[in-house]
Amino acid sequence: MNRPAGSDADPNPVPVRRRSPAVRFIAAAAGAAIAAASLMLTGVAPAHAATTVRTYAPTGVGGGTTTSPDVASTKYQVQVAGTPVQAVKYAQNGNNFDIARFASDSRTPTITVTLPSTTIDTVNIYPARYYPSGSVSVSADKHTLTFRMSADAGLNQAIVMVNGDSTNATGQPYLAVINDPLEDPAQRPDTTSAPDGSGVNLQTGVLNFQQFAAKYLAAHPNSTAQKAPAATTSSMAGKTVGGTAIPAGQKSSAGSLVSASSVNVRYPNVRTMAAGDVTYALRAALDTIKANPTALNTLYFPNGTYVWSGLLVNGMDGSTLKGGKLKIYTDEGALLKNRVQAYMEAFEPAVGIINSSDIEIDGRGVFDGNGVANYNASSSGDLHDAYRSQHQGGVMVMHSSDITFNDTYVRDSKQWNYETHTASRVTFNNIKALTPYRQPWIDGTDFASGQDITANGVFTLGNDDAFASGHYNPSDGFTPLASGVWNNFQLGTSSADVQGYVNAVAAHDTVADDLGFDNYHWDAADSKNISVSNTLNWSVAAGNAIRIGWSSYGYRLTNYTFDNFNSVSPAAGGIFTHNSPNPYPRIQSIVVKNSSIDTSRFTKGPIGLNGGNGSTQTITADQQATYGYAPNPDGSGAAYTYTRAPIGTFKLDNVWFSQQNTSSTLNGITNATLNNIRVAGRLVEYTSQLPLTTSGIGTLTTTYTDANGQTQNVKTGALTSGDTWVGAWTGDQSKNNSSDLTLITRNTGVGLMGEQYTTGSGDGKLSYIQFPLTSLTRAPSQATLHLTYVGHRYSSVPSTDTDQLLVQPVSDTTCTGGGTSCPVNTMTWQNRPSFTATTSSVAKSATFTLGSTLVPEGGGTHQGNAIDGRDITVDITSFVQKAYAANQSTLLLAVGNAGGANHELRFVSSEGATGTGKLTNGTAEMAPAVTVTP
Repeated sequence: MNRPAGSDADPNPVPVRRRSPAVRFIAAAAGAAIAAASLMLTGVAPAHAATTVRTYAPTGVGGGTTTSPDVASTKYQVQVAGTPVQAVKYAQNGNNFDIARFASDSRTPTITVTLPSTTIDTVNIYPARYYPSGSVSVSADKHTLTFRMSADAGLNQAIVMVNGDSTNATGQPYLAVINDPLEDPAQRPDTTSAPDGSGVNLQTGVLNFQQFAAKYLAAHPNSTAQKAPAATTSSMAGKTVGGTAIPAGQKSSAGSLVSASSVNVRYPNVRTMAAGDVTYALRAALDTIKANPTALNTLYFPNGTYVWSGLLVNGMDGSTLKGGKLKIYTDEGALLKNRVQAYMEAFEPAVGIINSSDIEIDGRGVFDGNGVANYNASSSGDLHDAYRSQHQGGVMVMHSSDITFNDTYVRDSKQWNYETHTASRVTFNNIKALTPYRQPWIDGTDFASGQDITANGVFTLGNDDAFASGHYNPSDGFTPLASGVWNNFQLGTSSADVQGYVNAVAAHDTVADDLGFDNYHWDAADSKNISVSNTLNWSVAAGNAIRIGWSSYGYRLTNYTFDNFNSVSPAAGGIFTHNSPNPYPRIQSIVVKNSSIDTSRFTKGPIGLNGGNGSTQTITADQQATYGYAPNPDGSGAAYTYTRAPIGTFKLDNVWFSQQNTSSTLNGITNATLNNIRVAGRLVEYTSQLPLTTSGIGTLTTTYTDANGQTQNVKTGALTSGDTWVGAWTGDQSKNNSSDLTLITRNTGVGLMGEQYTTGSGDGKLSYIQFPLTSLTRAPSQATLHLTYVGHRYSSVPSTDTDQLLVQPVSDTTCTGGGTSCPVNTMTWQNRPSFTATTSSVAKSATFTLGSTLVPEGGGTHQGNAIDGRDITVDITSFVQKAYAANQSTLLLAVGNAGGANHELRFVSSEGATGTGKLTNGTAEMAPAVTVTP
């Protein structure tokens, strides 16, 4: 019987955050029959305990700004535990999401969402694993939905999709619900103003940036402070690049200040700063704190709007300040927004922590990278191809240590949302990054390199990978020797633009001088101990859930742990590692547990691990000296080699994939362990449920926990992909029973299995069971059908009577109704596979006694009945071998019993074994299955 994905009830409940499968909720009209996987129709919201809900101040209002740029959603009206919460329409490059953000003292508040202009036909809440059927209710008028945030999910966020699901990536818009914990009062600084109005309070240790910037700009207006770059001798002067000689003494052009509305401004030209741009004021504020280390330690942003080149902190040692760290705090209504950057090659992330240590960033303000405006060349922005510009993202931690982010919210990033480069001991707590549109290269969290990086509580909406690492040197496409750069300037041709090339080199060198390292040395160390937990990530376009190892430049990647990692809507893949290029990354350990990955958009299996094969990797001297590859361990700079070793450890434990996909790939792994995996809501007990293609594996262990709490090896074989029974009685002939909890057989005596019965008052019954064969890599030497016996119908039949099962392969393209299609989910007695059973065409079970367990007639009346529990087996080796030789992707079997007066027998169906409405005494192990011996 075909079952909707996710209707499985976990037979072995796990602790908090570890239960409940994916489901689609379908709202039916009031009073109509409710379909499978349907919503409850009710106008009554679930009861909720008293909950404290805090709504946030309007973004950007304060300090002279009276109007927020945020626009209220016209689609959603939201209440949290009875308190109205405004949903904000987030429409930049497409209105894919509206955002309802609040804080509360409950992790499980009741959310009520009204859509005045939208009729609710379907609702999906993500991560789907934690919102099963019945957890959402829809009002009788189909305009209001209600649900309680899941305690099992252990998340502060949920995604609500009305009249769409994760396969519909854009343009609904969907609703993102953000339930922040109430803020710890200890994070908030003393905001008492300085007596002199300067913003610098030496008694409290706090610099009020709003007050400080107003004073600073009055004394140092941008119109006099800003200067255009001067011409400088190029670092490439006297060298030959791409076949073109750069003249000795060649200088970059002298720059000009151009209009702020100019498009595609290239260095050395620079956009004129707005009068209220606080970029220079920020530098002065940080210098003031440095100059008063025993008195100042906090940079405070009150509610209001700040426009600048980003929160750039470079060269700050917070340990020298009072209390041992620099604290940066943003009020909940503060909007810290990037300008359109000075020129296309400029480095202006929303937040940049560089060459710094001992910094803590707190507060509920909003950092806005203004990425769409920056990278929209058709209006006010710039081109952003890799050879034209520096990579930059939302929050960037580079060459820094002991950095903590608490509650940081960034939106509209230019590129990656959160990223680290050669960073150590960095902690991200309850961070958000919302860039929900097709902005190029918008990863969620991209810890390109780092050591001891911890992210606990992450919500990202992006375009690309949910998580990535080992993505070393992301801006090497803009280095002076990168082929894209000199090709762009036609070097090596008669039309070489030497001046344009030299100006681009100057743009690169300017950033390298500011950062203190060039682009080839953004990432200059092995990565290890990276931990990501309690996350929800959504992707609009390409991208993987977890991607590790691209262009690691010879560094090692060690010890990655993901716990309660939940990825929605990635299109490229699930858990994916590279073993090339530039060069092999030497990945040591990856552990993913208690997590879920939505595979609904995949065209391949959810796992693609590619480890080494023992061959040799060479790092040349030139790669080390010129291109930033990992140096020779002996310090000589000479060429060296290392072994392309397998991935040391790969472990999946309690990981959920939403749908069945093609075979996953495991290559080059020393120890691989897969335990308690769920696919399409079902515990993986048979290899067909998660097909694996393997090579170069030292040890592969695949296990699950059975209904008795015992660990079992995953069996080689297949679980049914659909089963049903059909009946010859006049009342049964037109019914499809693929959702029934049992399979039934009863032989009318017309034909060996009763399959030839056509008219009369007979009560014959046959079952049909389908199995996938795609996990087979060769014809098996043994194949066995397993059915769990429930019992028989009539008390008048002695328990000592015996019977046996008869099984024959059939086709669902040759049907009794004369048609060419009678699949399991629609077949009836009138339109079912047509076949003739003979003693030579059928396979038979051993004879078995009917026993004393009685099952009454009918469908639901036997749900709580006892189950005999015997495993009735049939050798179907020849059937499977022939199907494999014929390259069949599935095998469909007709099942009947040999017969006997009033022998009506029942067996557990797939629905009876698992699901919220399963047989009370049914377990997952009772589902129809085929085991094989290779």
